[in-house]
Amino acid sequence: MFTKYELATIFEALIDIKPETRDLVKEELSVSVPELRAKVWRLINEGGDANHDA
Repeated sequence: MFTKYELATIFEALIDIKPETRDLVKEELSVSVPELRAKVWRLINEGGDANHDA
């Protein structure tokens, strides 16, 4: 479970991720960085935790 502060930090980090870093993790992730940002934003707004299937 993450606090809203931790989720906000993750959200900001996903905004600031460099294109070359996106390319490195693209093969490892089943979702894109914009999709991850949307999920984190939804968790922030819902007040849920990271264990929730967003």
